[in-house]
Amino acid sequence: MTDISTSPPPAAQRGQSPHGPASRRLRLTSPAGWTTAITTAALLIYTTLTAGVFLDIRYVLAALRTTGAGGLSPSEIFAHRPFFYRWLLDGLDSVTGGSNAVREALLRLIGIALCAAAGLLLYGALRRRLPERDALLVSGLIALTLAFAPVIDYLQPEWFAIVFATVGVAAALGVRGRWQAAALGALPLGLAVLMKYSTAGTAAMALLVVFAVDRVRGLLLAAATAVGTGLLFAVSAWSGSRELQWLRDMPYINAHALGKDPVVVSDLLLRTADYLGDRIALTPVLALLPGALLLFAATLPSRRQRVEAVLVTLLLLVVGLAVVVYQGNWFAYHGESLPVVAAALTALAIGRWYGAHGRPPLCLTVLALLYGALAPLLALVRADVDTAVVAWLASAAALLAGVVDLLWVRAPRAGALRVPVALPVLALVMCLAATVWPLSGVRVIEGRIVTTNAELKTQARSAEAAAQQVDAELPDGAPVLYLTFGQQAYYIAHPTACRYPFPTFFNVPKQLTEVPSLESTRENVRCITQEHPAAYAVYQPSWLSLGIIDPRIAADIRRAYECPKPEGRQLVVCTARR
Repeated sequence: MTDISTSPPPAAQRGQSPHGPASRRLRLTSPAGWTTAITTAALLIYTTLTAGVFLDIRYVLAALRTTGAGGLSPSEIFAHRPFFYRWLLDGLDSVTGGSNAVREALLRLIGIALCAAAGLLLYGALRRRLPERDALLVSGLIALTLAFAPVIDYLQPEWFAIVFATVGVAAALGVRGRWQAAALGALPLGLAVLMKYSTAGTAAMALLVVFAVDRVRGLLLAAATAVGTGLLFAVSAWSGSRELQWLRDMPYINAHALGKDPVVVSDLLLRTADYLGDRIALTPVLALLPGALLLFAATLPSRRQRVEAVLVTLLLLVVGLAVVVYQGNWFAYHGESLPVVAAALTALAIGRWYGAHGRPPLCLTVLALLYGALAPLLALVRADVDTAVVAWLASAAALLAGVVDLLWVRAPRAGALRVPVALPVLALVMCLAATVWPLSGVRVIEGRIVTTNAELKTQARSAEAAAQQVDAELPDGAPVLYLTFGQQAYYIAHPTACRYPFPTFFNVPKQLTEVPSLESTRENVRCITQEHPAAYAVYQPSWLSLGIIDPRIAADIRRAYECPKPEGRQLVVCTARR
């Protein structure tokens, strides 16, 4: 890995590997190429038109839209996301228009354009160091992994962090001058860190990749990123009205962060294994990683390079998982970097296998296609099957497939079978697109598919219907105080003047005794206790139970607003007591 030349390969050898016999180019003009291109485009159009965005994204969008209508800028509001992410999503949202469904489709389309741009930049950088085919496979499959990300991942801070990290790696490896490369790569990596602070892990993974390719560039980029991140954070602290305060207060409302409870190592390891199984069930390309690593290592000429390849891959996985473990919520999107690592390694393994043997690793390719077809069907047997166990068996099968491919290529006359490069790409596209179907799992927790894409759509329609009932009770354009989760406000869309559009600092169990004394909580309470609060409040009893939250805050809400009994409704309209 570290001996990859920084000079471009000779023109006569572009598309060939220096590690074996001449390989085939990835040609889109062949029948297999056209089939792959058309299938990929059709799947991208399908997911753009049908997937929408996850409720976390609607939360942030609702915060931006409702406070924007109330006269507040993204710098001034709490949306559970840092400064640069708020402004980034607000900027993308501002170029959309129409109904919520149309705006979500446009946001997804913009996301695909960002994936394509990042992939093209990475391709330009990698083709200076790898055969053209390998560069195209790696950059293209990274872009497609992001484009086909499950709806729970798409447009999350972690997703944007990977996009920025990809651009940072492209700058670091693609610019000829090392100092210029470090300077250019520092900006996107700094933004990757500041998408959510915990996304510093994604930036660290990008630095590790650059370091593995070029030690000097990696060190220079790390130093430049540290400086750049500090400067960008200073900008956010200066421009954001309460950025430092929110950074200080937010850890108090995360009851599950590592260290809040005594750590039992055995339980933590078991939960991590369960999480990996859940993530594989969600994005089956991750199951291919063991086999891909075996095949990639087998194509390297020296033992030192093979050991290094294994160590770098393991370090990438450890960093990606450490971010998940530290946050302690075990949300799927916290591990969004893991399938990207798997897809990139699988692409590199296929490319080098072609370079060495003139054909793809057929067993691993067939397995990728099989996983893409079977993964969405797990929802049909979710009551009887532990998907985490199935996922680990799938990983073991990928390793076995890699062993078979390795033995097969050593057999006599093993080079007789020739396969176009586009066909294994098509198999990987189908594996990546396993996330888009109605039956595909979107929330998988401890071996159980909790929610599918179709069920998520049903929940969104229910929230929209409840919001329409509330909207009918409110005067047109009347400002409100939201005592709801963001998805409900997303559909209600009435303005609010509170910089805490949704009372996240209220919605914590009373056992977290430090939260009520936080400055952010006190400011949120003042939206209720001020002399002239909003004339109406929209209350969601299932999300903000007045019997669970701090009793002093519950008493303030009851004194300020008179709320009818829910009587089975998701939302009720409360009126201010005058």
